Amino acid sequence: MARALSLAGAALLGACFHAPAYAPERSLAVLRALEAPAEPTRSGEDRDAGDRGCSPRSTPARADGALTADEAFALAVANNPDLAVAEAEAAVAAAEVDVARQLDNPSFRLTNFRVADALAGAPQMNLGVRVPIPRPGTVRTRVAAARLAADAAESDAAAARRLLRVLVYQRFAQIAWLRADIDELTRAAALFDERRAQIGARVERAVATRVDLAVADLTHAEALEKLGRLRSELARAEAELARALGPGGPRRFHADAAELQAIARVPSREDLVARAVDARPELRASQARVAEARAGVHLARSAAWPWFNWVQVNYYVGPTATPASFGFGLALDLPLLSWNRGEVRAARARVRQREAEERAAAAHLSGELDEAIVRLQAADARVMEIEQVLLPRVEDAAREAAAALDAGAVDPLTANEIEGRRVAARRQHLAALFERRSAALLLEAAVGAPLGL
Repeated sequence: MARALSLAGAALLGACFHAPAYAPERSLAVLRALEAPAEPTRSGEDRDAGDRGCSPRSTPARADGALTADEAFALAVANNPDLAVAEAEAAVAAAEVDVARQLDNPSFRLTNFRVADALAGAPQMNLGVRVPIPRPGTVRTRVAAARLAADAAESDAAAARRLLRVLVYQRFAQIAWLRADIDELTRAAALFDERRAQIGARVERAVATRVDLAVADLTHAEALEKLGRLRSELARAEAELARALGPGGPRRFHADAAELQAIARVPSREDLVARAVDARPELRASQARVAEARAGVHLARSAAWPWFNWVQVNYYVGPTATPASFGFGLALDLPLLSWNRGEVRAARARVRQREAEERAAAAHLSGELDEAIVRLQAADARVMEIEQVLLPRVEDAAREAAAALDAGAVDPLTANEIEGRRVAARRQHLAALFERRSAALLLEAAVGAPLGL
C-alpha cells in the first residue's frame, strides 16, 4: 500500500507544470531570428486574394531589390506580427469548435469501502461507472456558438488585413509624393540660388540693394529648410512602411509618381454600399456575435429546466456478491432554489449589446462611405482644376518668359520668378494627386475591397 501511494505521488509530481523563469537570452534569440535575412511565410498566404488585393510573393521581382506596392503588401501579409497575432487568435477560435463537440468523460467510482472489513478478511465495496448526461440541444448549441465565434475571429483577422493594405498603399503613395516633391523643391532651391547670384551681381554694380540680396538669401535658406523637412518626413514614412512589413533586413521601395496617377470613375453610392455589405468583415463579425449571444440565451434558458445530471451503474463486490448484484442510480437537478433568471437576463442583455454593436457597425460603415465619397470628389475636383487651369497657364507663362528672355525683352529675375511659380504649381499638383490617391484608398478601405481607383 505504501509503495502504491508513493508511486501515485510521484506520478502527480511528474505531471505538474513548472513555468520557466524569464530568460533575456530567449528574447534575444527570438529577435535575432526575426531579423534574419530569410523572409518567413505563414499559412495566411493561402487566404483569399480578395481579402488582400494581391497574390503574395516572398521576393521582389525587380533586379535592384526594390519592392513594389503589391510585393510589399504580400510581404506584410506574410510577416506582419500584429496580423500574425490576429490570425493566431482566429485559429484558436476555430479549434474551440472541436472543444465544444466534446462530451464529459464518465468516471469510475469506488464507494462503501470500509477498512474494518478489509482487516477482517472480507472486503466489500460498490463499483460504479457514472456517465454525465448533457441537456437536450446544448451540445449542438455550443458547437454553433463556437463556430460563430470562429467566424467572428476570422472576420477580425480579415479586418486587420484590410487596414494593413490601406497602410501599405498609403505609405507607398506618400513616399512617391515626397520623392517627387523633393525633386521639385530641389529645382526651386536651384532657382532661388540662381536668383541670389543674379541679385549679388547687381549689388556689385550698385543696381540692387543688400536688402534685396538678404531677402534672396532668406528665400534660398527657407527652401533648403523645407527640403530637410521633406527628407525627414520621407524617412519617417519609409520607416513606418518597413515596420508594417515586419522584421527583416533593410528594404528598398520602388515608389514613383505613377503611384499617384491611378483613378477611375467612382461607382454610385448604391453600388458601393452593396459591395461593402458583401466585403466588410466587420459586418460579418457583428452578425456572428449577435447569433453567438442568442445561443448563450438558449443555453441559459435550458439550464433552468429539470434534467438528469448523471446516470450511474453499480456493482456490489463482496462475500455475498452474485452475478445479479447490479444496480443503477440517477441524479436529477431540480430548479428549486434558482431558476437561472440572472444568467438569462445577462444573456439577453448581451444580445442587446451585440445588436447595438451591429447597428453601430452599419452606421459606421455608412458614415465612412459618405465621408470617403465626399473627400474623393473634392480631391478629384481640385486635381481637375489644377490640371485644367493652373498648369496650362503657368506653362504658357513659362514658355512666353523663355522666349522673351532669349530675345532679351524680359528681366532675367522676372523669368526666374515665373519658373519658380511653375515649380510651385507642379508641387501643388503633386500634393493634390496625393490627396486624391489617399481619398481613393480610404474609399476602398470603407468598401472593404479594391476598386481599381
